Parts: sequence; structure tokens; C-alpha cells
Amino acid sequence: MSEMIELLSAKRLNKYDSFNIDAVQCHLYNCELAESFYSSLSYFEIILRNKIDKVLSKYLGEDWIFKEKYLIDRNAENMKVACMHMRDTKKETDNKNHIISELNLGFWVYLFSSAYKSTLWDAYPNLINEIFDGSKNKVTSYIVFNKLNKIRMYRNKIFHYGSLIADEQNTPERIHNLIYNIIKEMNAKSLLKQLKSIDNFNEKYKKGKDLNILK
Repeated sequence: MSEMIELLSAKRLNKYDSFNIDAVQCHLYNCELAESFYSSLSYFEIILRNKIDKVLSKYLGEDWIFKEKYLIDRNAENMKVACMHMRDTKKETDNKNHIISELNLGFWVYLFSSAYKSTLWDAYPNLINEIFDGSKNKVTSYIVFNKLNKIRMYRNKIFHYGSLIADEQNTPERIHNLIYNIIKEMNAKSLLKQLKSIDNFNEKYKKGKDLNILK
């Protein structure tokens, strides 16, 4: 046990002090739960960037992603980092498909921030409704940004080995439902059906309930 505490770090394990379960068991289960998000997050990110590109290309031109007027604030840096990595890996920086897949999730989420309000969402009111053409509720860039950013931060927590089960506000079930709802709002019905066939989140979530780790 001392070796586990030393190598995993007491600070990491202390997050589970409030659980009536062994901290190492909690940590191992947390890893399983994080892994169960891989499929939904992958589908979510791929669908999001491709749906955005499809709609923006319609209104702004196929080469919109290369135009400086749409590389605002931090997205200019996101593009710079992506191009640097592409050059390092011998990819063509003028290849739109390569650019789209190389840009991080933060780039796509930041498009819905207030920095783009006048350039995109006020200038082209139909954009957001066409991106989220499956939504039954009113869609605004503010609402979308908050939802997408919540998923982005949770994604970062997963890939930086953060605790998912110690977060009482953003519970795993709540975030998983949010991911599915966003995919539904992007009207990706066929892909959502495929995702459900491989997504094992519910199985892992039930395991957490059975172990009395999740409430």
C-alpha cells in the first residue's frame, strides 16, 4: 500500500477521502470511467468540427479557415500551433482537411465565444441554427459556448487524469448526457445510433453504483 501511495501520490488519493471505499479502488474505477468517455468524446469532437466547417463553408467560402479575419485572439495562436505541428510531421499546412483534424477542440469551442459575436453570429444569423438544426430549443452562441466549454474542460480533466467521481457539480452522468444532447442538436441521428452501439459508459456507470462509489 505504501508503494501505491508513493507512486500514485497521496495528493491524488486524498481526493477520495470522503468515500467509504478504498482510495486505490476509487482511483482504479476512476480510470475505467474516464476510458468509457473515449467513444462519445471522439464522436462529439469529430461531428462538431465537421458540422461547423460544413455550415461556415456555405456562408463564408470553402477557404474560410485560412482567412485571418476568422482567426481571432487565441484562435490565431491555436492555428499557429497546429501549423507548426503539421510542418513537424510533414503535413501540408494548406490542406484544409489536415488543418481541421489538427486544430484542438479549444479552437472550435472558442468560435462561439463573445470574441466572434459580431464577426460570425451577428453577421450571419442563420449560421448557428444550421449547425444545430436538430435543436428543439432556442440556440445562441452564448448558450452553445457554455455547453461546449463545459465538455472541453471535462475532456481535459479526463486526459490529464483528473478525478471524475469527486466532482459533485459536473457528475459523469450529467456530462455524458450533455455530450449526447449536443450530438442530437447537431442532427447526427445515424452517427448517434452507431455511437450507442459501442459506448460502454452505462455499464461502467452501473459498476460505480454497485460498488457504492457513485451515488
